[in-house]
Amino acid sequence: MKLATHTNRASASIVGFCSACCLYPAAALAADGSAWLSEPGSGYLSLSYVMQTADEFYAGSRKRPTPGDGEDLEQGTLWLGANYALADSWAVDFQAGWAKSDFIIGPGIPTTNDSFDGLTDVGIGVTWRVVDELVSGWPSVALRAGAIIAGDYETGHINSLGDGGDGYEVSVTVGKFVSDRVGLSGEFGYRNRDEGIPENYFTNLSGIWLVNSRLSLGIDYKRVDAESALDIGDPGFTPSRFPQVEEEWAMLGGRLFYSFTDRLSGVLFYSAVLDGKNTEDSNAYGATLSYSFSRY
Repeated sequence: MKLATHTNRASASIVGFCSACCLYPAAALAADGSAWLSEPGSGYLSLSYVMQTADEFYAGSRKRPTPGDGEDLEQGTLWLGANYALADSWAVDFQAGWAKSDFIIGPGIPTTNDSFDGLTDVGIGVTWRVVDELVSGWPSVALRAGAIIAGDYETGHINSLGDGGDGYEVSVTVGKFVSDRVGLSGEFGYRNRDEGIPENYFTNLSGIWLVNSRLSLGIDYKRVDAESALDIGDPGFTPSRFPQVEEEWAMLGGRLFYSFTDRLSGVLFYSAVLDGKNTEDSNAYGATLSYSFSRY
């Protein structure tokens, strides 16, 4: 099988998974960048469901039970994602969703249940591939710029659906198939939002193994590092200032991609927080169904 075929299949796997891997502990933002683009005039539509659960969180760098002696904090999100290649080196992406969070608070706390639902943050991005490994032999390199539009939800709660800020993010992604069946990718970026939300830097590292013509396996490491800011529990901290805290985290996850037909594929995934600061110690799991299309 030619490398071009592998690269196109990898693009299907990565794009399909990107809509499902927004497993950020607090706010789900725009889709990951990719150095592998679809053929011009083709793209993907993805529908994903992600469930996040946590019974511990980090106050500053100290892990402790959630309020109510470790009651479960849960959020389920239904995502709609789209990616379309405008030309040989240009693609656009879109992501939006609806989420519901529940926090059952234990005895001794006045409120017995905190539940929120609403539209998530919306992500819109454009990617420019500046180096194509199929042409140059060097790793593929792509630049992405994206806009973040705050969703329709309340902030100031431990189980808010996001941080409630508009902004932008930019990143560079480098990827290469080191063999006919193994591909590696790394994205490095910067994110800036308003409403006093600290700027942050993010890293997404991925590996993909094409097991056969239908099955692929992946492993992913994600990290966010924020500018120095407020810690939960610091003097002056109140719940209304949750979006302003210095939120950092690292997550490790795996995924299984299966191509049912040439156009329909699915992804199962799981991810867990390894370490964090001012964030939930969460586990996330879910599934994605992707449909590819072409104008030709």
